[in-house]
Amino acid sequence: MVSPKKSAREPLTKVAESKARAEYAGLLREIKAAETDPVRGWDRKWDAIATVLQKRYFSLDPATGSAPLWLQEHAGVTYRTGLRNARVARIAGPLEAQRYTPTKIDLAYTLDQARRHAIAAQKRVTYAPPDPPEKVNLSALRYRLVRGGRRVIVGLADVSVAELRALLREATHASGATRARVSMAAKSLMDAIAADKLLRNITVQERDNELTLGRVRRDQWHALAKVLMHAAPMTE
Repeated sequence: MVSPKKSAREPLTKVAESKARAEYAGLLREIKAAETDPVRGWDRKWDAIATVLQKRYFSLDPATGSAPLWLQEHAGVTYRTGLRNARVARIAGPLEAQRYTPTKIDLAYTLDQARRHAIAAQKRVTYAPPDPPEKVNLSALRYRLVRGGRRVIVGLADVSVAELRALLREATHASGATRARVSMAAKSLMDAIAADKLLRNITVQERDNELTLGRVRRDQWHALAKVLMHAAPMTE
């Protein structure tokens, strides 16, 4: 997903806010209309939601104000599921989502990125994931597995979710990663705190999309509050 531009964190002018609210209203109508589309409904709905998350239009809704609350209110899903569905809608078509399932597609994309990161690590270069995510030729994906003592090569339609997760663990280990991937929301907050020399002692940990702050002193509350105001939850 595309992370919000710097200007998105700054106060909107009246004209910009009016345009944002008009677009947000249109996206809400698209989300509602997509529910009656039997073929492309899922893709239309989540592509529109991806735009809401990308542009942080959830902050325009006084009843929610944050991405997790907005997703629960308007899509009835958790933050993690919402991010997954929004990403799948951007990297796959509606028929592909039906054929392979969002879970498989998301795992396949994550595995592909982990492998690219591992290759970059071997070459001692930095790999920057595409932002927004690029579409993937899902029908061309192939996986080497061992089944019943035999080596086989299967496509995305035939590989199981458990097998994809096992391959992802191997690829993550090969890349040299020792911990789970940090979300864009966590990275944004970490970067903002690191940029303020008065807050650099504060630690940020992430688990199951929950961020925990540690080592915060009382004299840092005011400065930290300002950082948190500008580091609203972002999409991945």
